[in-house]
Amino acid sequence: MTTLQLAQLQVSGDLAGLLRDFMESEGDIHCELYTQLQAFSASSRISFGQWWALLSRLRQRFPTRHIGLELGQRVRPAHLGMLGYLTLASDTVAEALLEFQRYQGLLHDGDRASIELLEERMVLSWSANYGPSTNLSDEVLVGGLLRFVQLMTGRDDLRPLAVDFTFVAPLDTQAYIDVFGAPVRFGQACTALEFPVAYLDLPVSNSDPGLKLLLERQAQAALAVLPHSEGFMQGLRRALLRAMQSGRANSAQVATSLNMSERTLFRRLNEQGLSFKVILAQTRTQLAQEYLRDKRLTLSEIALLLGYSEQSAFNRAFKRETGLSPRRYQQQADGT
Repeated sequence: MTTLQLAQLQVSGDLAGLLRDFMESEGDIHCELYTQLQAFSASSRISFGQWWALLSRLRQRFPTRHIGLELGQRVRPAHLGMLGYLTLASDTVAEALLEFQRYQGLLHDGDRASIELLEERMVLSWSANYGPSTNLSDEVLVGGLLRFVQLMTGRDDLRPLAVDFTFVAPLDTQAYIDVFGAPVRFGQACTALEFPVAYLDLPVSNSDPGLKLLLERQAQAALAVLPHSEGFMQGLRRALLRAMQSGRANSAQVATSLNMSERTLFRRLNEQGLSFKVILAQTRTQLAQEYLRDKRLTLSEIALLLGYSEQSAFNRAFKRETGLSPRRYQQQADGT
């Protein structure tokens, strides 16, 4: 299994509030983006595709700012909904992180954080089993989690030992070092935060056992009624892969493979704010990035694997999606 299509999965509507609060603090509320953000309620779920698009549009409004990192630093309990308040009611950081891991589905579908103890280090990581996210989304996730640990302990001086991102290092990495105060590694196998294991014993400032018990019951009930969209997502991914392998990566072929009409396929995608063309482009791009890191494959072979009629079409599509030519992407992945 190379990658899973993540864009159809969902995140909590609470996260839209993070973007709204940022725009309000910047006095940038007289625009279409802010109006759109107001339509999302805390009780709603939005697709990852929508979340990524909202982050991208916000970055376009502030092109010189490190928006993902800034948003991470502004995360507050309200932006995580019930999960945020549940972790704050815990006794220690260890207990809070376990609650975060257990009920992370309230915040987003897909991959869950795993916690591993390695001698004097505690590693909190997210695998790539559900496919790569966007740089901005990962920056918000990792930066926000660090900020939340600082908030729950009342210790703004807490810093990780190291931070890992799966995406290629940007030209300017100093902003990452400034935010995290630790070595930041790019192009890693998974997204991760490493903390001193001693942090796990730190008390949570707002610990409230009674409130925690109540919130746990509410969290269990909320998880039970969440929609399970992963079956459709996995089936769609497999159908897309088969269609690309056969050289017929079109909606009619995929719908037939899923035993549904094109109209039903389009309706299922539209319900989650997605389109077939976008899903196909994102899947091809994610697979292309994996193939490009495999030096055994030529560009023409990669184009064939992705269902393109010729290499030039692959080159144009990849550059349109990533801003880089396939060859340049390989060079950056190699650090050259």
